[in-house]
Amino acid sequence: MSITQYAIDNRGAFAELLQAIRKILLSFPQITETKNAKQTSYHDRHGTIIMMRSRADLFVVAFGKGAKLQEKYPILEGTGKVVRHLYFKSIENLDETLLREMIEESITLNIEAHEMKKLRCNQRNHKSEL
Repeated sequence: MSITQYAIDNRGAFAELLQAIRKILLSFPQITETKNAKQTSYHDRHGTIIMMRSRADLFVVAFGKGAKLQEKYPILEGTGKVVRHLYFKSIENLDETLLREMIEESITLNIEAHEMKKLRCNQRNHKSEL
């Protein structure tokens, strides 16, 4: 069995920050946690909410639908098609109220994406019946 990133982060310089963010995430009953060798991820039944891991001098929190959050939350960084990041140097940088709001918005985006996918599927099925 390989060591997980969670185990590494939980023993590292950002352990307190990891636990604080983890506590916030797991306070949402629909969010589950997955630990693997590269990151710790949190998702609901519709998709990824957040992925986390430490780097040498930073703790990285990546939002699975961050690109859709960036306009409302310009503190998110990144230029990829989907994911955006928050970078923390210490727990003092953590705004729990803001993070909770961003998580709630991510959950909403996951639900919306799921519902849109269902609608498109229903429309295709309806067209094939005609």
